[in-house]
Amino acid sequence: MTVRASYGIFYDAPHLFFNTRFANNPPWGAQITLSNPAGGLANPYQTYPGGNPFPGLANISADSFFPLAGVYVNAPMNIKPTYLQQWNLSVQRQVGEWLFAGSYLGNRSTHLWTGREDNPAIYSATATLANTNQRRALYLLDSTQGQYYGTIGTIDDGGTSTYNGMLLSAQRRLASNFSLLANYTLSHCIGDPATTEITGPTYVNPNNRRADRANCDSDRRHVVNVSFVARTPKFANRSLSMIASGWQLSGIVRRQSGNYSTVTTGADNALTGVGNQRAVQLLPGPYDPNPTVDHYLNRAAFGSPAPGTYSSLGAFTIVNPSTLQLDTGLSRTFQVREAQNIQFRWEVFNVPNRLNANAPVTALNNANFGKILSAQDPRIMQFALKYTF
Repeated sequence: MTVRASYGIFYDAPHLFFNTRFANNPPWGAQITLSNPAGGLANPYQTYPGGNPFPGLANISADSFFPLAGVYVNAPMNIKPTYLQQWNLSVQRQVGEWLFAGSYLGNRSTHLWTGREDNPAIYSATATLANTNQRRALYLLDSTQGQYYGTIGTIDDGGTSTYNGMLLSAQRRLASNFSLLANYTLSHCIGDPATTEITGPTYVNPNNRRADRANCDSDRRHVVNVSFVARTPKFANRSLSMIASGWQLSGIVRRQSGNYSTVTTGADNALTGVGNQRAVQLLPGPYDPNPTVDHYLNRAAFGSPAPGTYSSLGAFTIVNPSTLQLDTGLSRTFQVREAQNIQFRWEVFNVPNRLNANAPVTALNNANFGKILSAQDPRIMQFALKYTF
C-alpha cells in the first residue's frame, strides 16, 4: 500500500503571437492585400496609391491618419503573470493480481488573462445600433477626441479558475491470458472566461466580471475509460491449437458526459457594443422533450432580454450530448519460419455505430438553433496483414 501527495506552483507566459494585435492598432491599420504587385517583394507598394501605407514609427506624426471609431487593443503596463497551483493525494493498494487506486486532484489558476470592454456604449432612451459609437464612454466624455475610438479591448488579469476531481482506477496486469485497466473520473471545473489572444472583450457586461463566471467549456463531469486484452490459451490438442490458440482480442471503451454550451441571442440587446450576450430562459427545461439531432434544444424555452438589459442566465448552462466510443481489435501472429511471421489484424472503430453528436447551434438568431449539425465518424472496419522477417 502506498500513499502519495504533492504540490506545485507553475508560472506561465503568453506565446509570441499574443501581442500581434498591437501592431494592428491605428495608425498602422489592420492589413491590406496586394495581388502580384508590380514592384515585387523589393518594392511591393510601387503602384499602391499614396505609396507605402506602413511608413514606420519614424514617420508617424500628429498628421498621421487615425480612422473614426478605430478598434484598439490594450494591456496594463504592470499586468500580473498567470500562475497555477496544483496538488494531489493518492492511495494505492494491491490485492492479489489487482492494483486499486483512489486520487484527489485539484488546481487553482490565478491572474488568468481575460478581456473587458474599456469603451462601452452607454444605454439611453434614444439608443440604437446605429448610434453605438456616439454613445461610447470616451465620445460622451469628449466628442472631439472620443470620436476616434471605437471598441477598446483591454486585458484584465483578475480571472481565476478552479478544478477538483476524484480519480478511481483498477488495474490487472496480464495474467491467465487477461489484463484490464479501468478508471473513472468525477470532476468539476469553474472559472472566468480566459483569452488566448487579444481579440476583444470576453466579459459580456464590462461592469460585472462575476456574471461570466461559470462552468468551464471543456468541463466533463463524468469520464469512464476501460481497456482490456484477452488471449486464447495454448491448447494441448494439435489441431485445436492450430485453429484457436494465439488469438488476441483487445478493446478500448470511453464514456463521457457532455461539455457545456452557452445560449446567446446573436444580437446586441443591451446596446453596449459588446457581443456574446446571453438569452433569457423562459421555461424550466431548455431541452426538447424528445431530443434528436434536429431538435436537441427547445426554441420556445428561450427569448431575448429587453433592450438595454442583460439576461440573468449564466454562461455554459447547456449540457451537450454525451459520447460513447468502443473500439476493438482481433489479431493473431502466425510463425512462418524461425525468424519470420505474419500477423493478421481486424479492427473495428465505434463498434455499436453510435451517433456521437457534437454541440448544438445555440444562437437564437440562427435558423438552425437547437439542431446538431455535426457528429463523429460512423463505424469503420479495417483489415491488415503484417509480414515480419
